[in-house]
Amino acid sequence: MKVLLVSLLATAFTACAVPRLAFQVYGVRDLAAKDLRGTLKAAKALGYEGVETGRFFGLGASELKALCAETGLELVALQLYPYNLTEPELGETIRFCRDCGCRRVNVAWYRGSAENANDWQLLINVLNHAAEVCAKEGIVVAYHNHDHEFSTKLEGRTVWDWLWTPHAADRENAQVVVRRPFSSLVRQEIDPANCILGGGDPIACLKRHPHRNPTIHVSLNVAADWPAILKAAEEDGVEWLVMKPTNSPASLSGLQIPDFLKRMIR
Repeated sequence: MKVLLVSLLATAFTACAVPRLAFQVYGVRDLAAKDLRGTLKAAKALGYEGVETGRFFGLGASELKALCAETGLELVALQLYPYNLTEPELGETIRFCRDCGCRRVNVAWYRGSAENANDWQLLINVLNHAAEVCAKEGIVVAYHNHDHEFSTKLEGRTVWDWLWTPHAADRENAQVVVRRPFSSLVRQEIDPANCILGGGDPIACLKRHPHRNPTIHVSLNVAADWPAILKAAEEDGVEWLVMKPTNSPASLSGLQIPDFLKRMIR
């Protein structure tokens, strides 16, 4: 059953060849807090097709679904936290996803210990369990990076590498906590800007774990070869590019779509 679920998710993930463009509500949170409906309509007018949010501004799941339908935006993903995926919160999260019509949950933030690897293993265990349960409901779970997963080292490796690749403890018969990486059901939401700020290479990350990023974040105020990064994302089968304005949460200024990106998404 697990192998079948992985196959079905992979097929669905690679079906869309040209990425679509969404935006992150957190990046315009002050504006959205004053007028969420107006913010969504304005983003749609700019050319966005989808929205990713972890803030609901008092709306219930059905109300959020209705607002997205009204404004013509697809609810691409919910940005939640690890505790939202622990039992018994997991059941409520699944119900919210079902009622709002969203099929992705991106874990938006976790900062584990730099000294205690078991702290990060707890995150892995939570997401592995949640991803397996959610997959049965047609919901994809992914982990979103910040800079510290690349700047922090665990056992001689970056945290990012440690989270996604097998550990030596798996091959040892020792009385230690068994350390396993994220399962194949857990997806990534690479944030190239955060990756670069932490000293990583986003293109190399995409190639190291191919076809594992349904969505990636785009933050153009961080100096990078964005055309090359986004081309690599397109070649990898990324479905959604999520614009992430960071400087002006009270305005739409950070949501202006540059010409090269307009040409890419056609």
